[in-house]
Amino acid sequence: MKSIAYALAVGALLATSVPVTGATQTIRLGDTEFAMEVVADPDSRRQGLMGRESLPFGSGMLFDFPINTRPAIWMHNMVISLDLVFVAADGRIAHVFPEVPPCADLPCAVYQAAEPLRWVFELPAGSVDKLGLKVGDNLDLSVLPATPPPN
Repeated sequence: MKSIAYALAVGALLATSVPVTGATQTIRLGDTEFAMEVVADPDSRRQGLMGRESLPFGSGMLFDFPINTRPAIWMHNMVISLDLVFVAADGRIAHVFPEVPPCADLPCAVYQAAEPLRWVFELPAGSVDKLGLKVGDNLDLSVLPATPPPN
C-alpha cells in the first residue's frame, strides 16, 4: 500500500505540468450523450481532471487502461467532486463511487477496482444518480477503440 501511495504522489507531482490533450468521444450514458475526453497514456491519466474548476453535466473524462490493470483513482489537487464509474472491457459497470470529494491534504483516499478493468469514467458529481447508473448495467462502448493501450 505504501508503494501505491508513493507512486500516486510522485505521479501527481510530475503530472501537474502535463496538459491533458485527449481526443473527445461521444458516449451515451442512459438517455444522455456525454462528450468524454479520452486519456490513454500514463501522463494524461496521472493529470486527469486535476485543477479543473468545473465539469458541466454532459461532459467527463474517460480513462483507457492497459490489459490486467486494476485502476486506482485519487482526488488529490482536485477542486470539484466527481462520480467515478469503473467499467469492464465488455461495457459492464463493475463499481461506482458516487459524489467523491476533492482531497486537499495527504493522505488521500484511493478508489480502486477489485478486479482488472479497462475503463474509468469521471463524471460530474450527481451524474450517476441522475442517470440511474448502477453496478451490473451494460454500456454500449462500441465507438471506443477495441484494442487497449500498451502497458
